[in-house]
Amino acid sequence: MKSNLLPLLPLLTLPLLALPLHAANETAVSPDAWERINDWSIGDVLFPNLHLHGVGGFTSGETEELASGGHDPQRQEFSAQAIEPGVSLRTQYLEGFANYLWFQDGDGDWDGELEEAFGKIVNIPGGFELKGGQYLTRFGALNDKHLHAWDFVDSEMARSRFLGEDGLLLRGGELGWTLPLGMDPAFVSVASLGFGDAREHDHAHGDDNEHDEVLHEGEESVLTDDVWTARLMGRYRFDDFHAVSAGFSWAGGKNGFDRDTHVTGFDAEYLWRENGLEPGGRAFRWRNELLWRDVQASTYHEDEDETFRGNYNEWGFYTHAIYTWNARLDSGLRIGWVEGVDDFGQDERLRISPAVSWWFDDARRIGLRAQYNYDSIASHDDEHSLWLQLNIALGSNVEVR
Repeated sequence: MKSNLLPLLPLLTLPLLALPLHAANETAVSPDAWERINDWSIGDVLFPNLHLHGVGGFTSGETEELASGGHDPQRQEFSAQAIEPGVSLRTQYLEGFANYLWFQDGDGDWDGELEEAFGKIVNIPGGFELKGGQYLTRFGALNDKHLHAWDFVDSEMARSRFLGEDGLLLRGGELGWTLPLGMDPAFVSVASLGFGDAREHDHAHGDDNEHDEVLHEGEESVLTDDVWTARLMGRYRFDDFHAVSAGFSWAGGKNGFDRDTHVTGFDAEYLWRENGLEPGGRAFRWRNELLWRDVQASTYHEDEDETFRGNYNEWGFYTHAIYTWNARLDSGLRIGWVEGVDDFGQDERLRISPAVSWWFDDARRIGLRAQYNYDSIASHDDEHSLWLQLNIALGSNVEVR
């Protein structure tokens, strides 16, 4: 029997208001010698960088089964979560970005993939820009963020389940528009519209067995071909210290069943910074997103020699609260929930994750993150996990998105 947690989720977020929790890259201080060595470019046009992430820990469950994203921890032994070289191109009218990602799978074997490679025409009159290539599309607050921009060790469950293990990664084009909604500089609004095909996922899931067949059916529900995306985001700065933002996102197209999937999301965020627009100081960020998907599915049952067709709906939700104590210390709390779809063998799941991040330098290039996960999974024992992540960032901080 599945409980309905959705009405209770807003109540679960109330304690976060009293908790200190990473306003990533919002608290950078004046560059020191170490920062000046790293922050360099080629002709002030190309900006290379390298991000390294290692992770290991302990869990009461099966690591690969608990992983919701393609680059979540895959085993308890300390492993390479990601080795990610990238380069950004920035000129007056042309920008671009490309990165490759190496990682170790659940068996410790190495694998790699091209994650993004896109170009953008920018500064088009009227506030437009045009992007084309392979890219993480603008959907919600997190889809276009790489692992090195995450506030937690692993990916958000609802995002991974609804949009794919690595998020919604399209091969196509996207039009962005900074909306001319008046002269008030405190208000910024951006709209985007994209179209393309989703990149196929290459991640393995172990031996062929009944669990993997059910997992495969669940993966067929994500978007694959002829995918349309749309997003509208607005941000209002009350003053130098307080700002709010909100967004609406939608994606729809063909799924792995060769039928339709639609995903809708609403996100909202509050940000406070002690020093306002000046660097440094304490900060607090509270981010929330509610996701809903509608899946048209069809499943062939060999024993009955019959194909069953139907529609399935699912809700998902997360809230992040991050408090920056100073340039080197963050503490955070995350609550995530997905409703589950019994016919796909995907259980209802609630996850609570407190985390602490410590940076060895004020520019936040080398740091350690400790995170505990409590997973409450329907028809399953509760699971407990503790992860330690090492993060290293080298090269330029410029990254074209």
